Amino acid sequence: MDILSDDGTQIGERLKSWQEMYERPRFEQEVNPENVEITRIISKYDMGEKGRCGLSTCKTPHKKGYLVLCKRKQGSSFPIETNIGHVCGNNIFGHSFEEHEKAYRKDINALRFRELIIDHLCKLTEYKERLQHLRKGYEGRVAYAKVRNFIDRHELKASELTKLRRRAANSQSEIVHIQHATEAEVEMEEVRLGRELDERERDSLTTSTTLGHIAGVKAVKDYTRIKSELEEELPTLFEDLESVEPELLVYQQLEAWSKRLNGLEGRFNDVVAIIDDCKRFTQLDNIEFVKEHSGLL
Repeated sequence: MDILSDDGTQIGERLKSWQEMYERPRFEQEVNPENVEITRIISKYDMGEKGRCGLSTCKTPHKKGYLVLCKRKQGSSFPIETNIGHVCGNNIFGHSFEEHEKAYRKDINALRFRELIIDHLCKLTEYKERLQHLRKGYEGRVAYAKVRNFIDRHELKASELTKLRRRAANSQSEIVHIQHATEAEVEMEEVRLGRELDERERDSLTTSTTLGHIAGVKAVKDYTRIKSELEEELPTLFEDLESVEPELLVYQQLEAWSKRLNGLEGRFNDVVAIIDDCKRFTQLDNIEFVKEHSGLL
């Protein structure tokens, strides 16, 4: 569980056990809820074993709850900590506890969003270099152009291209030739069944032969992502990111940027996989195989 600082601006080391929680310098295991006010939730926990609620009026064993920062209504002004189960927190403190839960989630999210943005800013030069490499060094533009040319030059009939796109969508690369069974194959089936086949059964009996596989078939569906990612979306993202100052962003902006940056590494990997598919698909022998067997698509 991540632990917030008292002012909610930093995340500290995680606690791994009840014992670590109990050994915190200002932690108290039995706190009368009538004598304290919750200042803020500083951590959420989900332990593997049950521990007691820190409220003296509860003490219910539980696994999930919150580490809370409290101030005494009377006496010492030094803050204390205790733990509260997620159920009794709402039951005892009501709406106030719900508001603390919302504030905690927002504080944690804001810190994580900001860390994510800072991390990506530090890698911005690396990202731009990878983008340029994929365009030219890894021949992303060439791979895109070859697949587009294959489609635009009508090397297949419109109906065949439609079927090929359907195969691409389903990742179906196998080309199979289906034919009516020979007389010898019919006789073998009759021996297997121990009876003669009627005319309908004989007509419906077929055999199939795998002629081969279309290499990189998904390229026919995915190739447009090379252009959209390498020439449009990623360049725009990096250009926008360059002027961002994370410390000045409000929560809504942090959240929006987190969504834009989340999964960036996966997007790079996806583009590499698509380029590889395009290269395999546009190999001369593969194109000839597709054209030769276009009637079986």
